[in-house]
Amino acid sequence: MACQKNLLYLVVVGVALSLELVSVSLAVPQLRSQSPEVSGVTLVSKKPRRRLRFKIPGIRASMGRGMHGRQWCIKGNKPLTALIPNNNVATTVSANPTLFWYVPQTEAKSAEFVIFDPDRDREVYKTTLALEEIPGVVKLSLPKAVSLETGKEYVWQLALICNPEKPEEQDYLRGMIERTQLSSDQKTKLADAIEPLKQAEVYAGAGIWLETLIVLSQLRHERPNDSNVNDAWKELLESVELEAIATEPLIECCRVAH
Repeated sequence: MACQKNLLYLVVVGVALSLELVSVSLAVPQLRSQSPEVSGVTLVSKKPRRRLRFKIPGIRASMGRGMHGRQWCIKGNKPLTALIPNNNVATTVSANPTLFWYVPQTEAKSAEFVIFDPDRDREVYKTTLALEEIPGVVKLSLPKAVSLETGKEYVWQLALICNPEKPEEQDYLRGMIERTQLSSDQKTKLADAIEPLKQAEVYAGAGIWLETLIVLSQLRHERPNDSNVNDAWKELLESVELEAIATEPLIECCRVAH
């Protein structure tokens, strides 16, 4: 009888323990793996910007890029450099475009700029510039009185006046500029390009050099810390083998000297 009681007691205790374990296991919360969420924010993957490259049009160059003579008053290793493609032709759709050069450290205080019409054997425009805050990339916008003809090629020259008493002592560059026009398809693409960087891509793809430079230079001035803008400027210059000056600053030079 005692054995039966002991056996019954053990069975009751075992059942009680089993029920207690079940109760504990049911009390443990079920853990779920949770991914981080941002309340009210939709994350959208940004499409990478396409690398900017300039499409050089099929224009035959009649001289080497930025052809220049002996250096008389330039200091340092970087030469006076025209921001033009390596076919030496700066294309534009404007009657009075803006041109760009890199002017290194120099003893010259002024420079002379001339545009020449080789067909008519005459000067189209001539001015003297005061050089200030160099070295850096400088620009010159032609006045509205100048009107380049579409489909015509002009020769320009920029000369640093090293010694006013000796005109032959000049550091100079020569290149060509041609006014062209956009096709109807290119005009449509440009009209659809709301973002300035996209406009630069359209001009570059159409082989319009100066307008590509103008758009990007304006963006560099307005958004100097924008990596997309700075990368696009660098990519454009590298695409025409001007990587040596791709990181040079844009400076507000040069005013026309009266």
